[in-house]
Amino acid sequence: MKEQAKKYIIEAENLAHEYARRDENGDVTEIVRALDGVDVQIREGSFVAVLGANGSGKSTFAKHLNRLLFPTEGTLYIDGMDTADSENTLAIRQTAGMVFQNPDNQIIANIVEEDVGFGLENVGVPTDEILLRVEESLKETGMYSYRRHSPNHLSGGQKQRVAIAGVMAMRPKCIILDEATAMLDPVGRKSVLDTIKRLNQKEHITVVLITHYMEEVTQADYVYVMKQGTVACSGTPGEVFQNVGTLKECRLEAPQITQIVQELCRAGVSITNEIYSVERLAEELLRLKSGFKG
Repeated sequence: MKEQAKKYIIEAENLAHEYARRDENGDVTEIVRALDGVDVQIREGSFVAVLGANGSGKSTFAKHLNRLLFPTEGTLYIDGMDTADSENTLAIRQTAGMVFQNPDNQIIANIVEEDVGFGLENVGVPTDEILLRVEESLKETGMYSYRRHSPNHLSGGQKQRVAIAGVMAMRPKCIILDEATAMLDPVGRKSVLDTIKRLNQKEHITVVLITHYMEEVTQADYVYVMKQGTVACSGTPGEVFQNVGTLKECRLEAPQITQIVQELCRAGVSITNEIYSVERLAEELLRLKSGFKG
C-alpha cells in the first residue's frame, strides 16, 4: 500500500483536557488545562513518538488514545471512532492497546502464558484461539522460552515484554507505550524498543511511543514534541533535532550524537545530519576518510 493511501488511525483536532484541583473540602480551587488545542494525525502502520518533559501533557494525551480520558474540548478519533462517545469505549480499547510505565500494574497471573491469555479469556475468545495467540505473541516478543515462568522471577525488561505480549494477543491495530521504558536500565530499554520496532515493521502495528528520552525517538517515522499541553514542533527525528532552540524551551536536548554531528557540519565536514548512532557516525567518517562517494 502506498503511503499516501494509508488512512489516519489517530486524528486529534483542537484537543483539550482540563483537570479540576480541589481543596480538602472538595471545592474546586483551580482548573488546569493539561492539553490545549492539540492537533495530531497518525497514519496506520507508522511509528510515531510523542516527546516531552514532565508536565508537558504527553501522558494525558496517551490516556485519551485508550479512552481512559475523553476531551474537554475538540475531537479525537481512533480508527474513525469518536472518543467522546462512551459507546465506543470497548471498541477503542480493542483497537488501541496500552502498555504502561510499570509492568507490575498490568501483570496479574502467576504464570507468563496465563497472564498473556488473560485478556482473551475475558472477551470470550475460544480456547484453541487463545493458545495460538499466546504462543504467537510470546514468540514475537522473544518471551516464549519463559512461558511457564513466574513473572516475579523476570527482569524489568522481560516483564515489560510480557505486558506487550498481552496487549499483542488482543490483536490491536495500535499499541501505545506510555513511558514504558522509564523504569528500565539501558539493556532493558533497548530490548523493549527492538521488540516494538520489530512489531511495527513485521506486523504493521501502529506504534505510539510516549517518552522523554531523546534517544528513543530516533527510530520513529515522525515525532511530536509537547510543551505545556501544546504541540511545540513536529517532524522527522532529523527535523526535530535541528530545532535546538525549541527543544531547549521544552527542557529537552538533542541526543549527544546528534550534537556532535551538528558541530561537525558547522565545522565544514560534509556529513549527513541523519545520524543517530556512534556506529553510523564511524561509518560515515571512514567513508569520508577513504574518499568513497557511494
